[in-house]
Amino acid sequence: MAATLNGKVIAYVESRMRSEMGSLIERNGGIPYAAPVLQEIYLKDSPELQQLIYEICQGSIEVVVLITGVGTQALVETAASMGRQEEFIAALDQRTIIARSPKPARILRKHKIHIDLMPPEPYTSEELLAAVDPVAFKGRRVAVQAYGAPNNMLTQGLSKLGADVSEFTVYNWGLPEDTAPVLQLIDDLAGEKINALAFTSQPQVGNLLEIAAKAGKESPLRECLAGSSVVVASVGPVCTKRLKNEGIKVDVEPDHPHMGSMIQALAEYLQIQES
Repeated sequence: MAATLNGKVIAYVESRMRSEMGSLIERNGGIPYAAPVLQEIYLKDSPELQQLIYEICQGSIEVVVLITGVGTQALVETAASMGRQEEFIAALDQRTIIARSPKPARILRKHKIHIDLMPPEPYTSEELLAAVDPVAFKGRRVAVQAYGAPNNMLTQGLSKLGADVSEFTVYNWGLPEDTAPVLQLIDDLAGEKINALAFTSQPQVGNLLEIAAKAGKESPLRECLAGSSVVVASVGPVCTKRLKNEGIKVDVEPDHPHMGSMIQALAEYLQIQES
């Protein structure tokens, strides 16, 4: 019999899949507590992004590496805003396309764009670099989608293979307009009203700490996350690395980097704690 959350309060700072995450927690017997820390700011009017669309359509960029689903969709929408959606989709389908995980792959398939490579789980830059054919990149222009911050490991790794690499940003992660739920979250963590806090992407970590710092609550937040009253769950190795770099312990990381796997692993961990 699968473990359940047994009425535990599970906080999460996800924004894009807020209702899906809440439903997952409820289906596993928990009480969801949402406090989004991210707001996507799309850059459709960016001259650099529009130049990228143009170069992909013209064929001067030969390889495109797509990191996120929302970024892939935003790229298509940017082309649409330029009146070039059909041309852009057709051009992408003629390039070498790398999807880092199932999320961009899902959007690519939706638009009937082929995928040349998707690395194995846990879908990190390390797996991607290990999966590529070195010969396929030598002397070719490669565009890599940035995600939250420059991906030096990936861009440098591709450059070492002889590729001419550039990063492009489709959107930025801004702070939410309303930070009151996040500040209440920090207070409730301190008041031991929350059993676990789940992170589903690495930009959430920096934004949560920034919101806390601006309100003068970073130290209390860190104390809560370092203590034993709150279990910290991370969706996968990229998120875990960011948490650990910030000095935050990670109690739960699933074998497979999916939200459903994380919630089940969290339920199992909490059940063991109770026994």
